[in-house]
Amino acid sequence: MKTLLVLDTSPRNDAVSRQLTSHFIDKVSAKFSDVRILHRDIGANPPEQIDDELIDALRREPETLSDRQIAARATSDAMIAEMDQADAIVIGAPMHNFTITAALRTWLDHVARPGKTFGYDPETGPKGLLTDKPVFVLSTRGGKYGDGSPENASPADFQSGYLRHIFGFFGLKDVRIIAANGMDMGPEPRAEGIAEANKGIDTAVATLAAA
Repeated sequence: MKTLLVLDTSPRNDAVSRQLTSHFIDKVSAKFSDVRILHRDIGANPPEQIDDELIDALRREPETLSDRQIAARATSDAMIAEMDQADAIVIGAPMHNFTITAALRTWLDHVARPGKTFGYDPETGPKGLLTDKPVFVLSTRGGKYGDGSPENASPADFQSGYLRHIFGFFGLKDVRIIAANGMDMGPEPRAEGIAEANKGIDTAVATLAAA
């Protein structure tokens, strides 16, 4: 493990998902003393919402670019480069309204780039362009919505399946959900959910090998 990309996506400074990403970083740093952490806080500093001007910049190849378009492409290129450089990706992902946060969705809009993260083959269809690597989703949920696996996910969990699909679309097939359920159900379920997620993080870090 040489490089770990960590995304915090909650707009709250005291979010449990931030506690979990910090725990993941601590465990990885203890195991790999020379690991490089790439940390992007898109919860506190989200990318711009996509509009007509940014669609032209990120999804097409206009002959001329505005200053705003140039800046958006540079930011998108940097975010994609972080994904390329990482040996594993960790995402602190609160479940908002049964799915992902607005900041995470906007980040995905900026990294979903034809010719950069995905392409199309005339015969086989969509093709992910990123090299596969583990993507650990640290999902915090107010209620109890299962463990995020296809077999045990709640019908109300629209987060886990979507993230597996969109990252798979980029070529990142190894998406692992680590769920912290019961965050809004009182002190005891909250503590149990955090403990279960921390246990899952410890197990996940144990699977990481030196690169």
